[in-house]
Amino acid sequence: MKMRKQGPRANQGWIFDGLLKLTDNEDILHPGMMGNRLERGFKYGDMERVFERVKGRRSFPKEWARAAAKQEKLADAAYDTDRQITAGQHYHRAALYWGRVQHLIPVDGNPRKIAAHASVIRCYKRMMEIHGDSVTRFEVDIGDGENVYCLFHAAPGNGPKPTVLYLPGMDAIKEDFPNPYNNEFVRRGMNICVMDGPGQGECNINQVWQTIGKYAAAGKCVMDVLVARDDVDSGKIGIFGTSMGSRYSVEVAAYDERVKCCVGQMANVCPTDVIFNQAQPNFKRIYMYMTNIDDEAEFDTYADEMDDFFFSAGDNLKAPYLLVAGELDELCPPDDVEKWINRLKCPKELWMYEDVFHPMGEVTPDIYPAIADWILETLNNGRPDDHDVREYREP
Repeated sequence: MKMRKQGPRANQGWIFDGLLKLTDNEDILHPGMMGNRLERGFKYGDMERVFERVKGRRSFPKEWARAAAKQEKLADAAYDTDRQITAGQHYHRAALYWGRVQHLIPVDGNPRKIAAHASVIRCYKRMMEIHGDSVTRFEVDIGDGENVYCLFHAAPGNGPKPTVLYLPGMDAIKEDFPNPYNNEFVRRGMNICVMDGPGQGECNINQVWQTIGKYAAAGKCVMDVLVARDDVDSGKIGIFGTSMGSRYSVEVAAYDERVKCCVGQMANVCPTDVIFNQAQPNFKRIYMYMTNIDDEAEFDTYADEMDDFFFSAGDNLKAPYLLVAGELDELCPPDDVEKWINRLKCPKELWMYEDVFHPMGEVTPDIYPAIADWILETLNNGRPDDHDVREYREP
């Protein structure tokens, strides 16, 4: 098991412990996160109970594991008594909670992380079996003996359909989103494919680490698979990423003309100095894990290269683009959002939500339907070359 060197930023976890003494919910650590998780299928009472029990940051994996095991037990009991719908909902929730357990252990080869991620896969697989063919899993070869891992949520009906490739944030996992019981994309007749890219989910477990440009290359490989599917309209594929995925989405779309529109939400379009050196230190620690870099000085150089690649991709982006951001985003301030939007030469649109933080949980129930509508309209009708819309929206 490889342990990380802990540099001056990555070793400030004590800040978490102090903040946790001031609250009984996660919003003090990441304002708006609880609302975001509710929309994705978490249970409010379970989130409350986890935080009631947590005494410090090292308590999180244990308490989320307790909540996950309870949900899995409820799922098994429902399944054994032929209450399939109820079982599927509990298996889905258990997978979400096991996902929190593995996320909070960013250490390569850690047995607890490996076991927790295996529990994510087990519970989500049971949920998929109940859903039939509406959610399926596949792997994509990206070269050098490495794969990325995908979930495909199919819209009902026969024939090719508009399709969205969704890219999770930072080391989020493909099982986190969309909520199969509240899927705004499938509801509108669109397929949505979710990818664990390099440094995320199953890629972490299989040591498929992130390097500069590797996520964009992996996205192209997934696009190759999507355009070959009979149930995908190859002329109507959009890409959507949240948080760090809002960077990945640009990097994929900029170098693949098959992507007909690009959306970022929970903006992360500013220089990485903000998230890695000004925000809470766990972000830097996690991204070092995703890249398999254990020296902080080496990682700082890598972060500069990340910025160079991302901003170059933005200069090359041609597909219609939408960015959905929060005015109080602690990871991507409005001034940086404006600089980014002004830099782009493609058809573009900005929705800035008043008094909303990075996770955007305050407005999540409104945002996902609106994004799904925008993508579908853009795939069907396009946007004028001179399209430039800036909206300041109230929550």
